Amino acid sequence: MALEADAEFDGPERRGVTGQALVERRQHPRYAVDAVAEVLVLDGSVLFRGRVLDISAAGCYIETQARLRMRQRTPVEMVFRVKDRVLRVQATSRMVRPGMGAGFQFAVMNERMRDELDALIAELSSTAEG
Repeated sequence: MALEADAEFDGPERRGVTGQALVERRQHPRYAVDAVAEVLVLDGSVLFRGRVLDISAAGCYIETQARLRMRQRTPVEMVFRVKDRVLRVQATSRMVRPGMGAGFQFAVMNERMRDELDALIAELSSTAEG
């Protein structure tokens, strides 16, 4: 999977902000990032590109214009680069919005990938606090 900038994803974030008070169910804080990702459904049926808009220790949200036809809990493999760290992780789809994006929960990672993700989250956290 190649990681190249893609003009298709230039522009403002399209995720909406709700005016309602929502109960936060996430256990891990999310951090804004901007990274090109390639996502492959593990059965080989779908490959799409998108932009990682936020990440946490447990998962990420990928914006894409692709008309995704995958169900929740679809296993995928994704690769993206954030702050000079290349992450290749397996995940499952948790929320899919065709033409907008999808939220993913990371699967169990090998020790090296977990260390990379933990280091990235620590760096993003210290930047957010400072």
